[in-house]
Amino acid sequence: MLEKGFQVPVLLEPALPPRVGWTPQTPGWLLLALLLLGLGLIIVLRQLAHRRRDRWRREACALLVKQQTADGWIALIKRILLVHTPRDAQRLRLEPEVLLAPLPVDDELRALLCHKYCQRDNRLTASHNQRLQVQIGRWLRELPYV
Repeated sequence: MLEKGFQVPVLLEPALPPRVGWTPQTPGWLLLALLLLGLGLIIVLRQLAHRRRDRWRREACALLVKQQTADGWIALIKRILLVHTPRDAQRLRLEPEVLLAPLPVDDELRALLCHKYCQRDNRLTASHNQRLQVQIGRWLRELPYV
């Protein structure tokens, strides 16, 4: 049946192919990995820079809830406008009527803020504060990114 000199192979330990390396075989894959890593780094840095530039908007939105007086609202609006308009142009807007003119605020609220600005009793009612929060919050979201 079996010829003389024939040996039966060892079946308990079969011959395995060589191990596959985990490193790329060509330099093109390394170049692609470096390119993708650089692109990811650029995207992360741009997002961080955008978040840093938009910090003033988050802080202004947080201050919307805390305002209770006409003086506080006018001061907040001045601070927001200083981010978007040159300081020289902002210096010309000393009167509250001129300051509030370009804002998308109801005429009733605009007149109320102008009337109560720098007065002893300059506190606003809760409904007026709520309406100002909504309208100025909408205006904040519509402002362009700087």
